Amino acid sequence: MGKASRRMRRAVPEQPGSGSRSRSRTVPRRWLIVGVPLALLVALAAVVVGGHHTNATSRSPVSMPVTGASAPPGDYTLVDGRSIKVVSSLRGRPALIWFVSTWCSSCEAGTQVMAQNIAAFSRHHVRVVELELARDLGQPGPSIASFGQSLAARAYRNPDWSWGVASSPMTTAYDPRAYLDVYYLLNARGQIVYINGSPSSTMGGLLNAIGTLGA
Repeated sequence: MGKASRRMRRAVPEQPGSGSRSRSRTVPRRWLIVGVPLALLVALAAVVVGGHHTNATSRSPVSMPVTGASAPPGDYTLVDGRSIKVVSSLRGRPALIWFVSTWCSSCEAGTQVMAQNIAAFSRHHVRVVELELARDLGQPGPSIASFGQSLAARAYRNPDWSWGVASSPMTTAYDPRAYLDVYYLLNARGQIVYINGSPSSTMGGLLNAIGTLGA
């Protein structure tokens, strides 16, 4: 994933950062939106092995998924109302599970960049599953359906790109530190092979990662 030199984007009770694009809505000061890619996640994952992180909502110790591990089980609901189990439904084909907050500016930018690159994912037989984090991490935002339709345009209907809402247990399992914009690339066996976030900044590394899935 490259040098671990930048911090992940997350919601924490700190002073607002200076790297984000302003939104039309005022975001409470307890939310931090840092407009940088998530390259530090590799180092973070290494620290997690043998340790625990505190869930941003429940404050209970939860381990963050790491590369090389099997994807944790979890349920999400597609925009058409179907309930999906992540491990059983995605196994057999590579997949990108991407967690977003629909009020997050980098999530907006990342969705637009994904729309420009979804054909590359299709060529590598990678399904993209873009999921709104449970309760949108406590902030008001558009539904994932209107978010996707607005930002992905015609690519919203691409059969290799699905949209939904993660359950609370799935949100806790994959995003215990309440990062606003984080993704996991899974191989066909359901193992995590690459972790990062903010595709608008990290698409090059992500495309390199999907190119190695068949190697």
